Parts: sequence; structure tokens; C-alpha cells
Amino acid sequence: MDRSCQKVIDARLNLANLELQVALLARAGLKRWEIATALGLQQGTVKSQLERVAAKLGSGWKYRTDIIWPELEEDVRLALQALKEQGSNSSPTLEGTEVIITGQDGSQGAGGEIAATAVQQVISFNSARRAMEGDLSPHEAAVLQLQGLPSKAGSTYLHQARALQWQLILLGEGRVLHVSAAARFWMKPALAVLAGNRYIRYLHSDNVDEPYRPWWLPYTTNGRVRGTRAAYYKIVDASGGDYVRNYLEAWLDGELGDYVASLHARMQQRWQALSRIARISGRPEPTPPPTCIQLLAEARKVVGVS
Repeated sequence: MDRSCQKVIDARLNLANLELQVALLARAGLKRWEIATALGLQQGTVKSQLERVAAKLGSGWKYRTDIIWPELEEDVRLALQALKEQGSNSSPTLEGTEVIITGQDGSQGAGGEIAATAVQQVISFNSARRAMEGDLSPHEAAVLQLQGLPSKAGSTYLHQARALQWQLILLGEGRVLHVSAAARFWMKPALAVLAGNRYIRYLHSDNVDEPYRPWWLPYTTNGRVRGTRAAYYKIVDASGGDYVRNYLEAWLDGELGDYVASLHARMQQRWQALSRIARISGRPEPTPPPTCIQLLAEARKVVGVS
């Protein structure tokens, strides 16, 4: 078909005001949650608006050259540029994090999380037989339980360990580190250092409790955020338990505050950009993230720092 004969569509004449606002932000690269935050909508509403835009303009509407779009206002354009720059300068998202922070693996998410895939341990026949016969100590049985070899003693031991919420615990004689969901979120940098230096290795996700997913979590990452899960880490060197504990305690005492401050600065930048878009769109400003003091108080409570 000759493009010169192609009918030109003016988006302003075909879309309702809210549909046009949502479509413009989607074309500019905002994610659904960012559009919802900037316009004070539910994500489901944004989804339905985009579906209506697609129904009116047809498939591929974001990239088609036969559709005329209004120019973005300068303040909105600058805010969008700030969001893109923040995304390119931030650390790789974890479970990403995380931060995406998600899933059975405890994958990477906001703030440079630890690799998701656990290295499978080789379980010898004798170890399996001893576990089934109950000859192993409870903490040894717990390690095998995490590696896929069920045992009553191991299950009981892990159940007792999980009862200690919001704390870092060592199973047995420094062999396995259990980190609650919230503590794992706030300690990502420290866990990443220990993993990078081969003191610990991701072993198993703990899906017993709900993931840590505070309302402000989307402000911390550019990716889809589902929350951080609790996890177990194998301490690679059996004699390294004391080092791991001492390192984590020192990190909490000396570096937790700096990490919270950097996280808060990133959240503020994203919130300010979305607020500018909201004001220009004639919408109320989105709820601001917690203050740095509030975030630090939550972090210290979660990890048990007085």
C-alpha cells in the first residue's frame, strides 16, 4: 500500500483525555507502575486504558508513523530524561533484585543481589543412608534437607530456625546462614560481598513466609518488583562461620546507614520525577517515599541493630 495514501490519525481526536495521558507516558517509556504512580491510578486502570488505546488506534500504535501525537511538555520531557538517566546509572537490579528481588532462587534485585542459581551439592550414598537412619546431628540433617534429602530431624531443625524472625542465625556449627526476607533486602551489599569472595553460596530459598514487599519498593528499582524472600546460604568453609558473623555485624554497625542513605536518594529522585509529571498532568502528587530517618529505623529494627 502506498504510504502517501495512508490515512493519518490524530491521537488527540481519537482518545479521551486520560487515554491520551496514559498513552503519551507509555510511548515515552514509562512502566505501568510508574504511569499509575504519576497519574494517581491503579495499575489495573492503566492496563485497561492501554487496552482501550490499542482498540482505538490499532496494534503497534506506539511506533506507527501514521499517528500524530502532541508534543510532551518540557517539564515532562525533562522528568522522563531524569528517570532514564537514573536507570542507566543505578546498579544492576537484583532479585533483581531485585532489587527483582524474586522467586524461588533469590535472584538478583535492586542493589546487586546474589546469583540466583544454587550449585547442587553431591550427596554420597553413605550420607543419604545415615540421614535416613537418623545418625546425623540435627543441623547436618537440616543441611541435607535443604539439598533435597528430606529427613524428620532436618525438618524439625529448620522449623525451629525459622521461628527466629528478623534475625540472622547460624544453623549448627556455622555451616548455614539463614537470612529473613526483610533482613536480606537491607543486607544485599554485605551478602553480595561475602558471596563474591566465596565465603557463602546461595543454597535455598525459604518460601515459608511472605516475601518482603513494602509499598515503596517500586521506587528502589527499575525492574519489576515482587519482593525479597528469605533464604539459606551455605558457608563454604566450615571454619568461616565466625568470619561471616563478624563481617555482617561490622557491616551493620558501620555501613548500613550509608546504604540506606543511597537507597533513599535514589527513591527521592524517582519520586520527584514522577511528581513533576503528575503536576503537569493536573494530578495530585504521588505519595512520597519514607524519609531517610524512617527507612533507617525500619532497617535497624529488621536486622536487630539497637
